[in-house]
Amino acid sequence: MIHAKAIEKNAHCQTRQSSVHPHIMSTQLPHAHSPKQKAALTENPLIANLKHVHSIIAVSSGKGGVGKSTVASNLAVTLAKQGFRVGLMDADVYGPSISKMMGGKDAEVLQKDNQLIPVEKYGVKWMSMALLTDEDTPVIWRGPMATRLIQQFLGQVAWGQLDYLIIDLPPGTGDVQLTLTQSISLQGAIVVSTPQEVAVEVALRGIKMFDEVRVPILGIVENMSGVICTHCHQETPVFPQGVVKAKANELGIHYLGSIPLDPSVAIAGDQGQPISLASGPVATIFSDISSKMVAQLQEIEARTTEATESPTQISSDEKHVLLMWKDGSVSEIPFFDLRLACPCANCVNEATGKRMIEAKDIKQGIEPVGFRPVGKYGLQISWNDGHNTGIYTFNSLRSFGA
Repeated sequence: MIHAKAIEKNAHCQTRQSSVHPHIMSTQLPHAHSPKQKAALTENPLIANLKHVHSIIAVSSGKGGVGKSTVASNLAVTLAKQGFRVGLMDADVYGPSISKMMGGKDAEVLQKDNQLIPVEKYGVKWMSMALLTDEDTPVIWRGPMATRLIQQFLGQVAWGQLDYLIIDLPPGTGDVQLTLTQSISLQGAIVVSTPQEVAVEVALRGIKMFDEVRVPILGIVENMSGVICTHCHQETPVFPQGVVKAKANELGIHYLGSIPLDPSVAIAGDQGQPISLASGPVATIFSDISSKMVAQLQEIEARTTEATESPTQISSDEKHVLLMWKDGSVSEIPFFDLRLACPCANCVNEATGKRMIEAKDIKQGIEPVGFRPVGKYGLQISWNDGHNTGIYTFNSLRSFGA
């Protein structure tokens, strides 16, 4: 068996640094690998071990205590109920809770051919740090040891054939998150927040981190949206309403749904029987969230497959959006023309393809106020007229005006 002490003994003492560009109007993008380059990377033991995993999804939060692990475990169980092959990896090294929530804190971890065999329950294969340490033993590790564990979970757990591997990240944007995004390709991330403004503001840091490394944000889940009365079963707001949804709309990110503060959710998690196993209002909410997530992944996969172009830098001058391409060429696209060409459903009729916005509808002095790369295929632009729902594919931007 691979124990925590073995991980600590073999831990590396170096960490890779990642810088975040401070200027929103000039974004340096990491290199996007071509299909041939991706094939060469299969030599990496982590990628080789995950070659039969179709989609890897990170569940993230800015702060602790917002119910991230509850969301991760219930999403995994819901996807398994829907017939998918699902894995759940507890990457919250310092506060692992997946083991308890999945009803397997006393499960035995087996090893075969130098690989850990994940515990399987409720149709979900899962692995947690809690299985490798005593219940009363705190994990007092520096960053390099924590990242070493994550690499071993990715490369030395026999995940096998999976449709989805859900990774429950620790709160924040630290070493574990950076190691994960630098080691493997994530197909998307879900961000969990409670309704308070302070929680939402911290969650935005996680969104920006994923944007920097070009991991698509699948959406935001609002947890503890209101308390469910155990007598009348009505939901009563305990925090300001609409904060999470408003922020999602402002950023042009999907609002996947809200989960109430229902005592039955906590009881089910404490008993190791996720609420999604049963039928009921909360299980229905998780089913809806998972369906939206799957739809988002399918759309992103289709667009990423079509993408053949990817800029290395995005910036702007007084009148143009500037895109530098891998061959050294630069596209200069006038603000007005780019705003008029917005491809969103508000500007183009999806059924007929007819453009519904005209030149007269564009305000004088239109200019972008922010750029947000969407995965490896497109760019979302926020404009000073309040519009931000259009995602321009890199292919269309490269051919713009050609």
